[in-house]
Amino acid sequence: HSGFGQGRGGNDGMSGAPMWQIKRKMAEYDRQREKLVTELIAESEDRKKPAEAPNVMVDALALGGGLQTESKVKPLVRHVVVKDFNKVAQMKKIEFPKSDLFSEKAPIGLYAVFDGQACSSSWSPSTPGTAAVDFCARNFHLKVLDNLQMLRQGSANEAYVKAALIKSFHDLDEEYLAQKPTVEDGCGAAVALLLGQHVFVATIGRCGAALAEVAPGQGGPPRPMQLGGQAASLSASLGEPSRKRGPGASSTPEVHCVKLHGPDSHPFLLLASSTVVSALNAAQLVEAAADYCMQPRIVCLEILQSLVTRQNEKSLVPQQMVLAQVCFLPAKDKAPDKKQEAAKKPKLGSKDGMMNSMRLRHIMLRTQESTSSKQPASAASAKVKATRTRQEAEQVLRNVLKDLRQNLKAAEKAPKTVNDLVVFQGKRFGELCREHSDCPSAKKGGATCGDLGWMSLEDMSNLGGNFREKCDPLKPGQWSDICGSDQGIHLVQRV
Repeated sequence: HSGFGQGRGGNDGMSGAPMWQIKRKMAEYDRQREKLVTELIAESEDRKKPAEAPNVMVDALALGGGLQTESKVKPLVRHVVVKDFNKVAQMKKIEFPKSDLFSEKAPIGLYAVFDGQACSSSWSPSTPGTAAVDFCARNFHLKVLDNLQMLRQGSANEAYVKAALIKSFHDLDEEYLAQKPTVEDGCGAAVALLLGQHVFVATIGRCGAALAEVAPGQGGPPRPMQLGGQAASLSASLGEPSRKRGPGASSTPEVHCVKLHGPDSHPFLLLASSTVVSALNAAQLVEAAADYCMQPRIVCLEILQSLVTRQNEKSLVPQQMVLAQVCFLPAKDKAPDKKQEAAKKPKLGSKDGMMNSMRLRHIMLRTQESTSSKQPASAASAKVKATRTRQEAEQVLRNVLKDLRQNLKAAEKAPKTVNDLVVFQGKRFGELCREHSDCPSAKKGGATCGDLGWMSLEDMSNLGGNFREKCDPLKPGQWSDICGSDQGIHLVQRV
């Protein structure tokens, strides 16, 4: 007898297995296939997500030699801050390796100072020029992009990243010499490439870098880790065509790599021009910067302004200076998915809404650069204070912060809690706010003077400038760095 199923039972398949067993296996197969498709979709979506920017607060400033006071003065010092190097690479359709130090979409940032006064004095022209420093500031990041993308999967470790940085200097130097063979300008540099939990620091010429380090379990003020200063890198340079034709000329930087262990161990990094390094050693730089936690703008202003004052008092030849500080911040909490965020968005005034916000008070100064249409509290103050330059406004806020710090030191009894600190500083803050602030909140009475109320991250972003960037990391009682918005510049306290 022939025919499907005959001799095996009417509910058997061709294999002889019962149909219920075949159906169960098919259902299991469908579940596995669905799981695989889901994982592939999730992996594809994850690849599309951009890498996060490094969790740092960074600022840089050039000062001295007439940079802030004379419009015709050409800058011999420059600084470059690329806060999200992955984003720049994505815009240029460049792919970095995905293994070793680059694994798990490592955040990448690039920070640099360039100094046209930092070359070997025996070879440099009597009057430094701007050609080399301008060229290096515009093109260095492009060379780093090119050389990092050349790293192969499995060879993107510390040694190869160092080699990529060194080659970036060589490529930059060769291109400059090819384009400007008769321009004798030269340039020194201090560069930091932040790659995940590793920072690579390269110095050339007489520029310098110092990493603040706190010994494990010891606490206390940070000590300096000097990165740079070896004879070979001090005598090297970028540019200087005549010198490069002589014996022993080099464009090879000194490169160091340090694995960071969080802000408690490595709170900040400083990059300085030759004119800063010649006046302050690494220990002095770190000591001066340690007084201002997460306030890189104020650090740069305080250090550079003190050096300018020293030049004036000693009748020294005015020199241009540049300083950059990178503050390493605590790890962020993982951001929720946008869909989850929308689904869980708290109602205004709810308990969850308060937890996702912070209460702030501030002193705000309008400057010539302010772009907001909102005017100060009175028309009279608008006419007078809107003529203030940013430099003048920053000086006022620095003096305000010094006043508050001195008032705290003079307290008979030091505040024991954050709440005690906020209450103690409230009286003096109110006096300073009413005296200086251009914000209508300065007209409020008592403890509400200068009060911005509860602000979410979205509220901070809506103010424009770097207000959110500078205020988001604040802890209760802490003062912000000088930050900007569309309305002016601010000094903010989280209360």
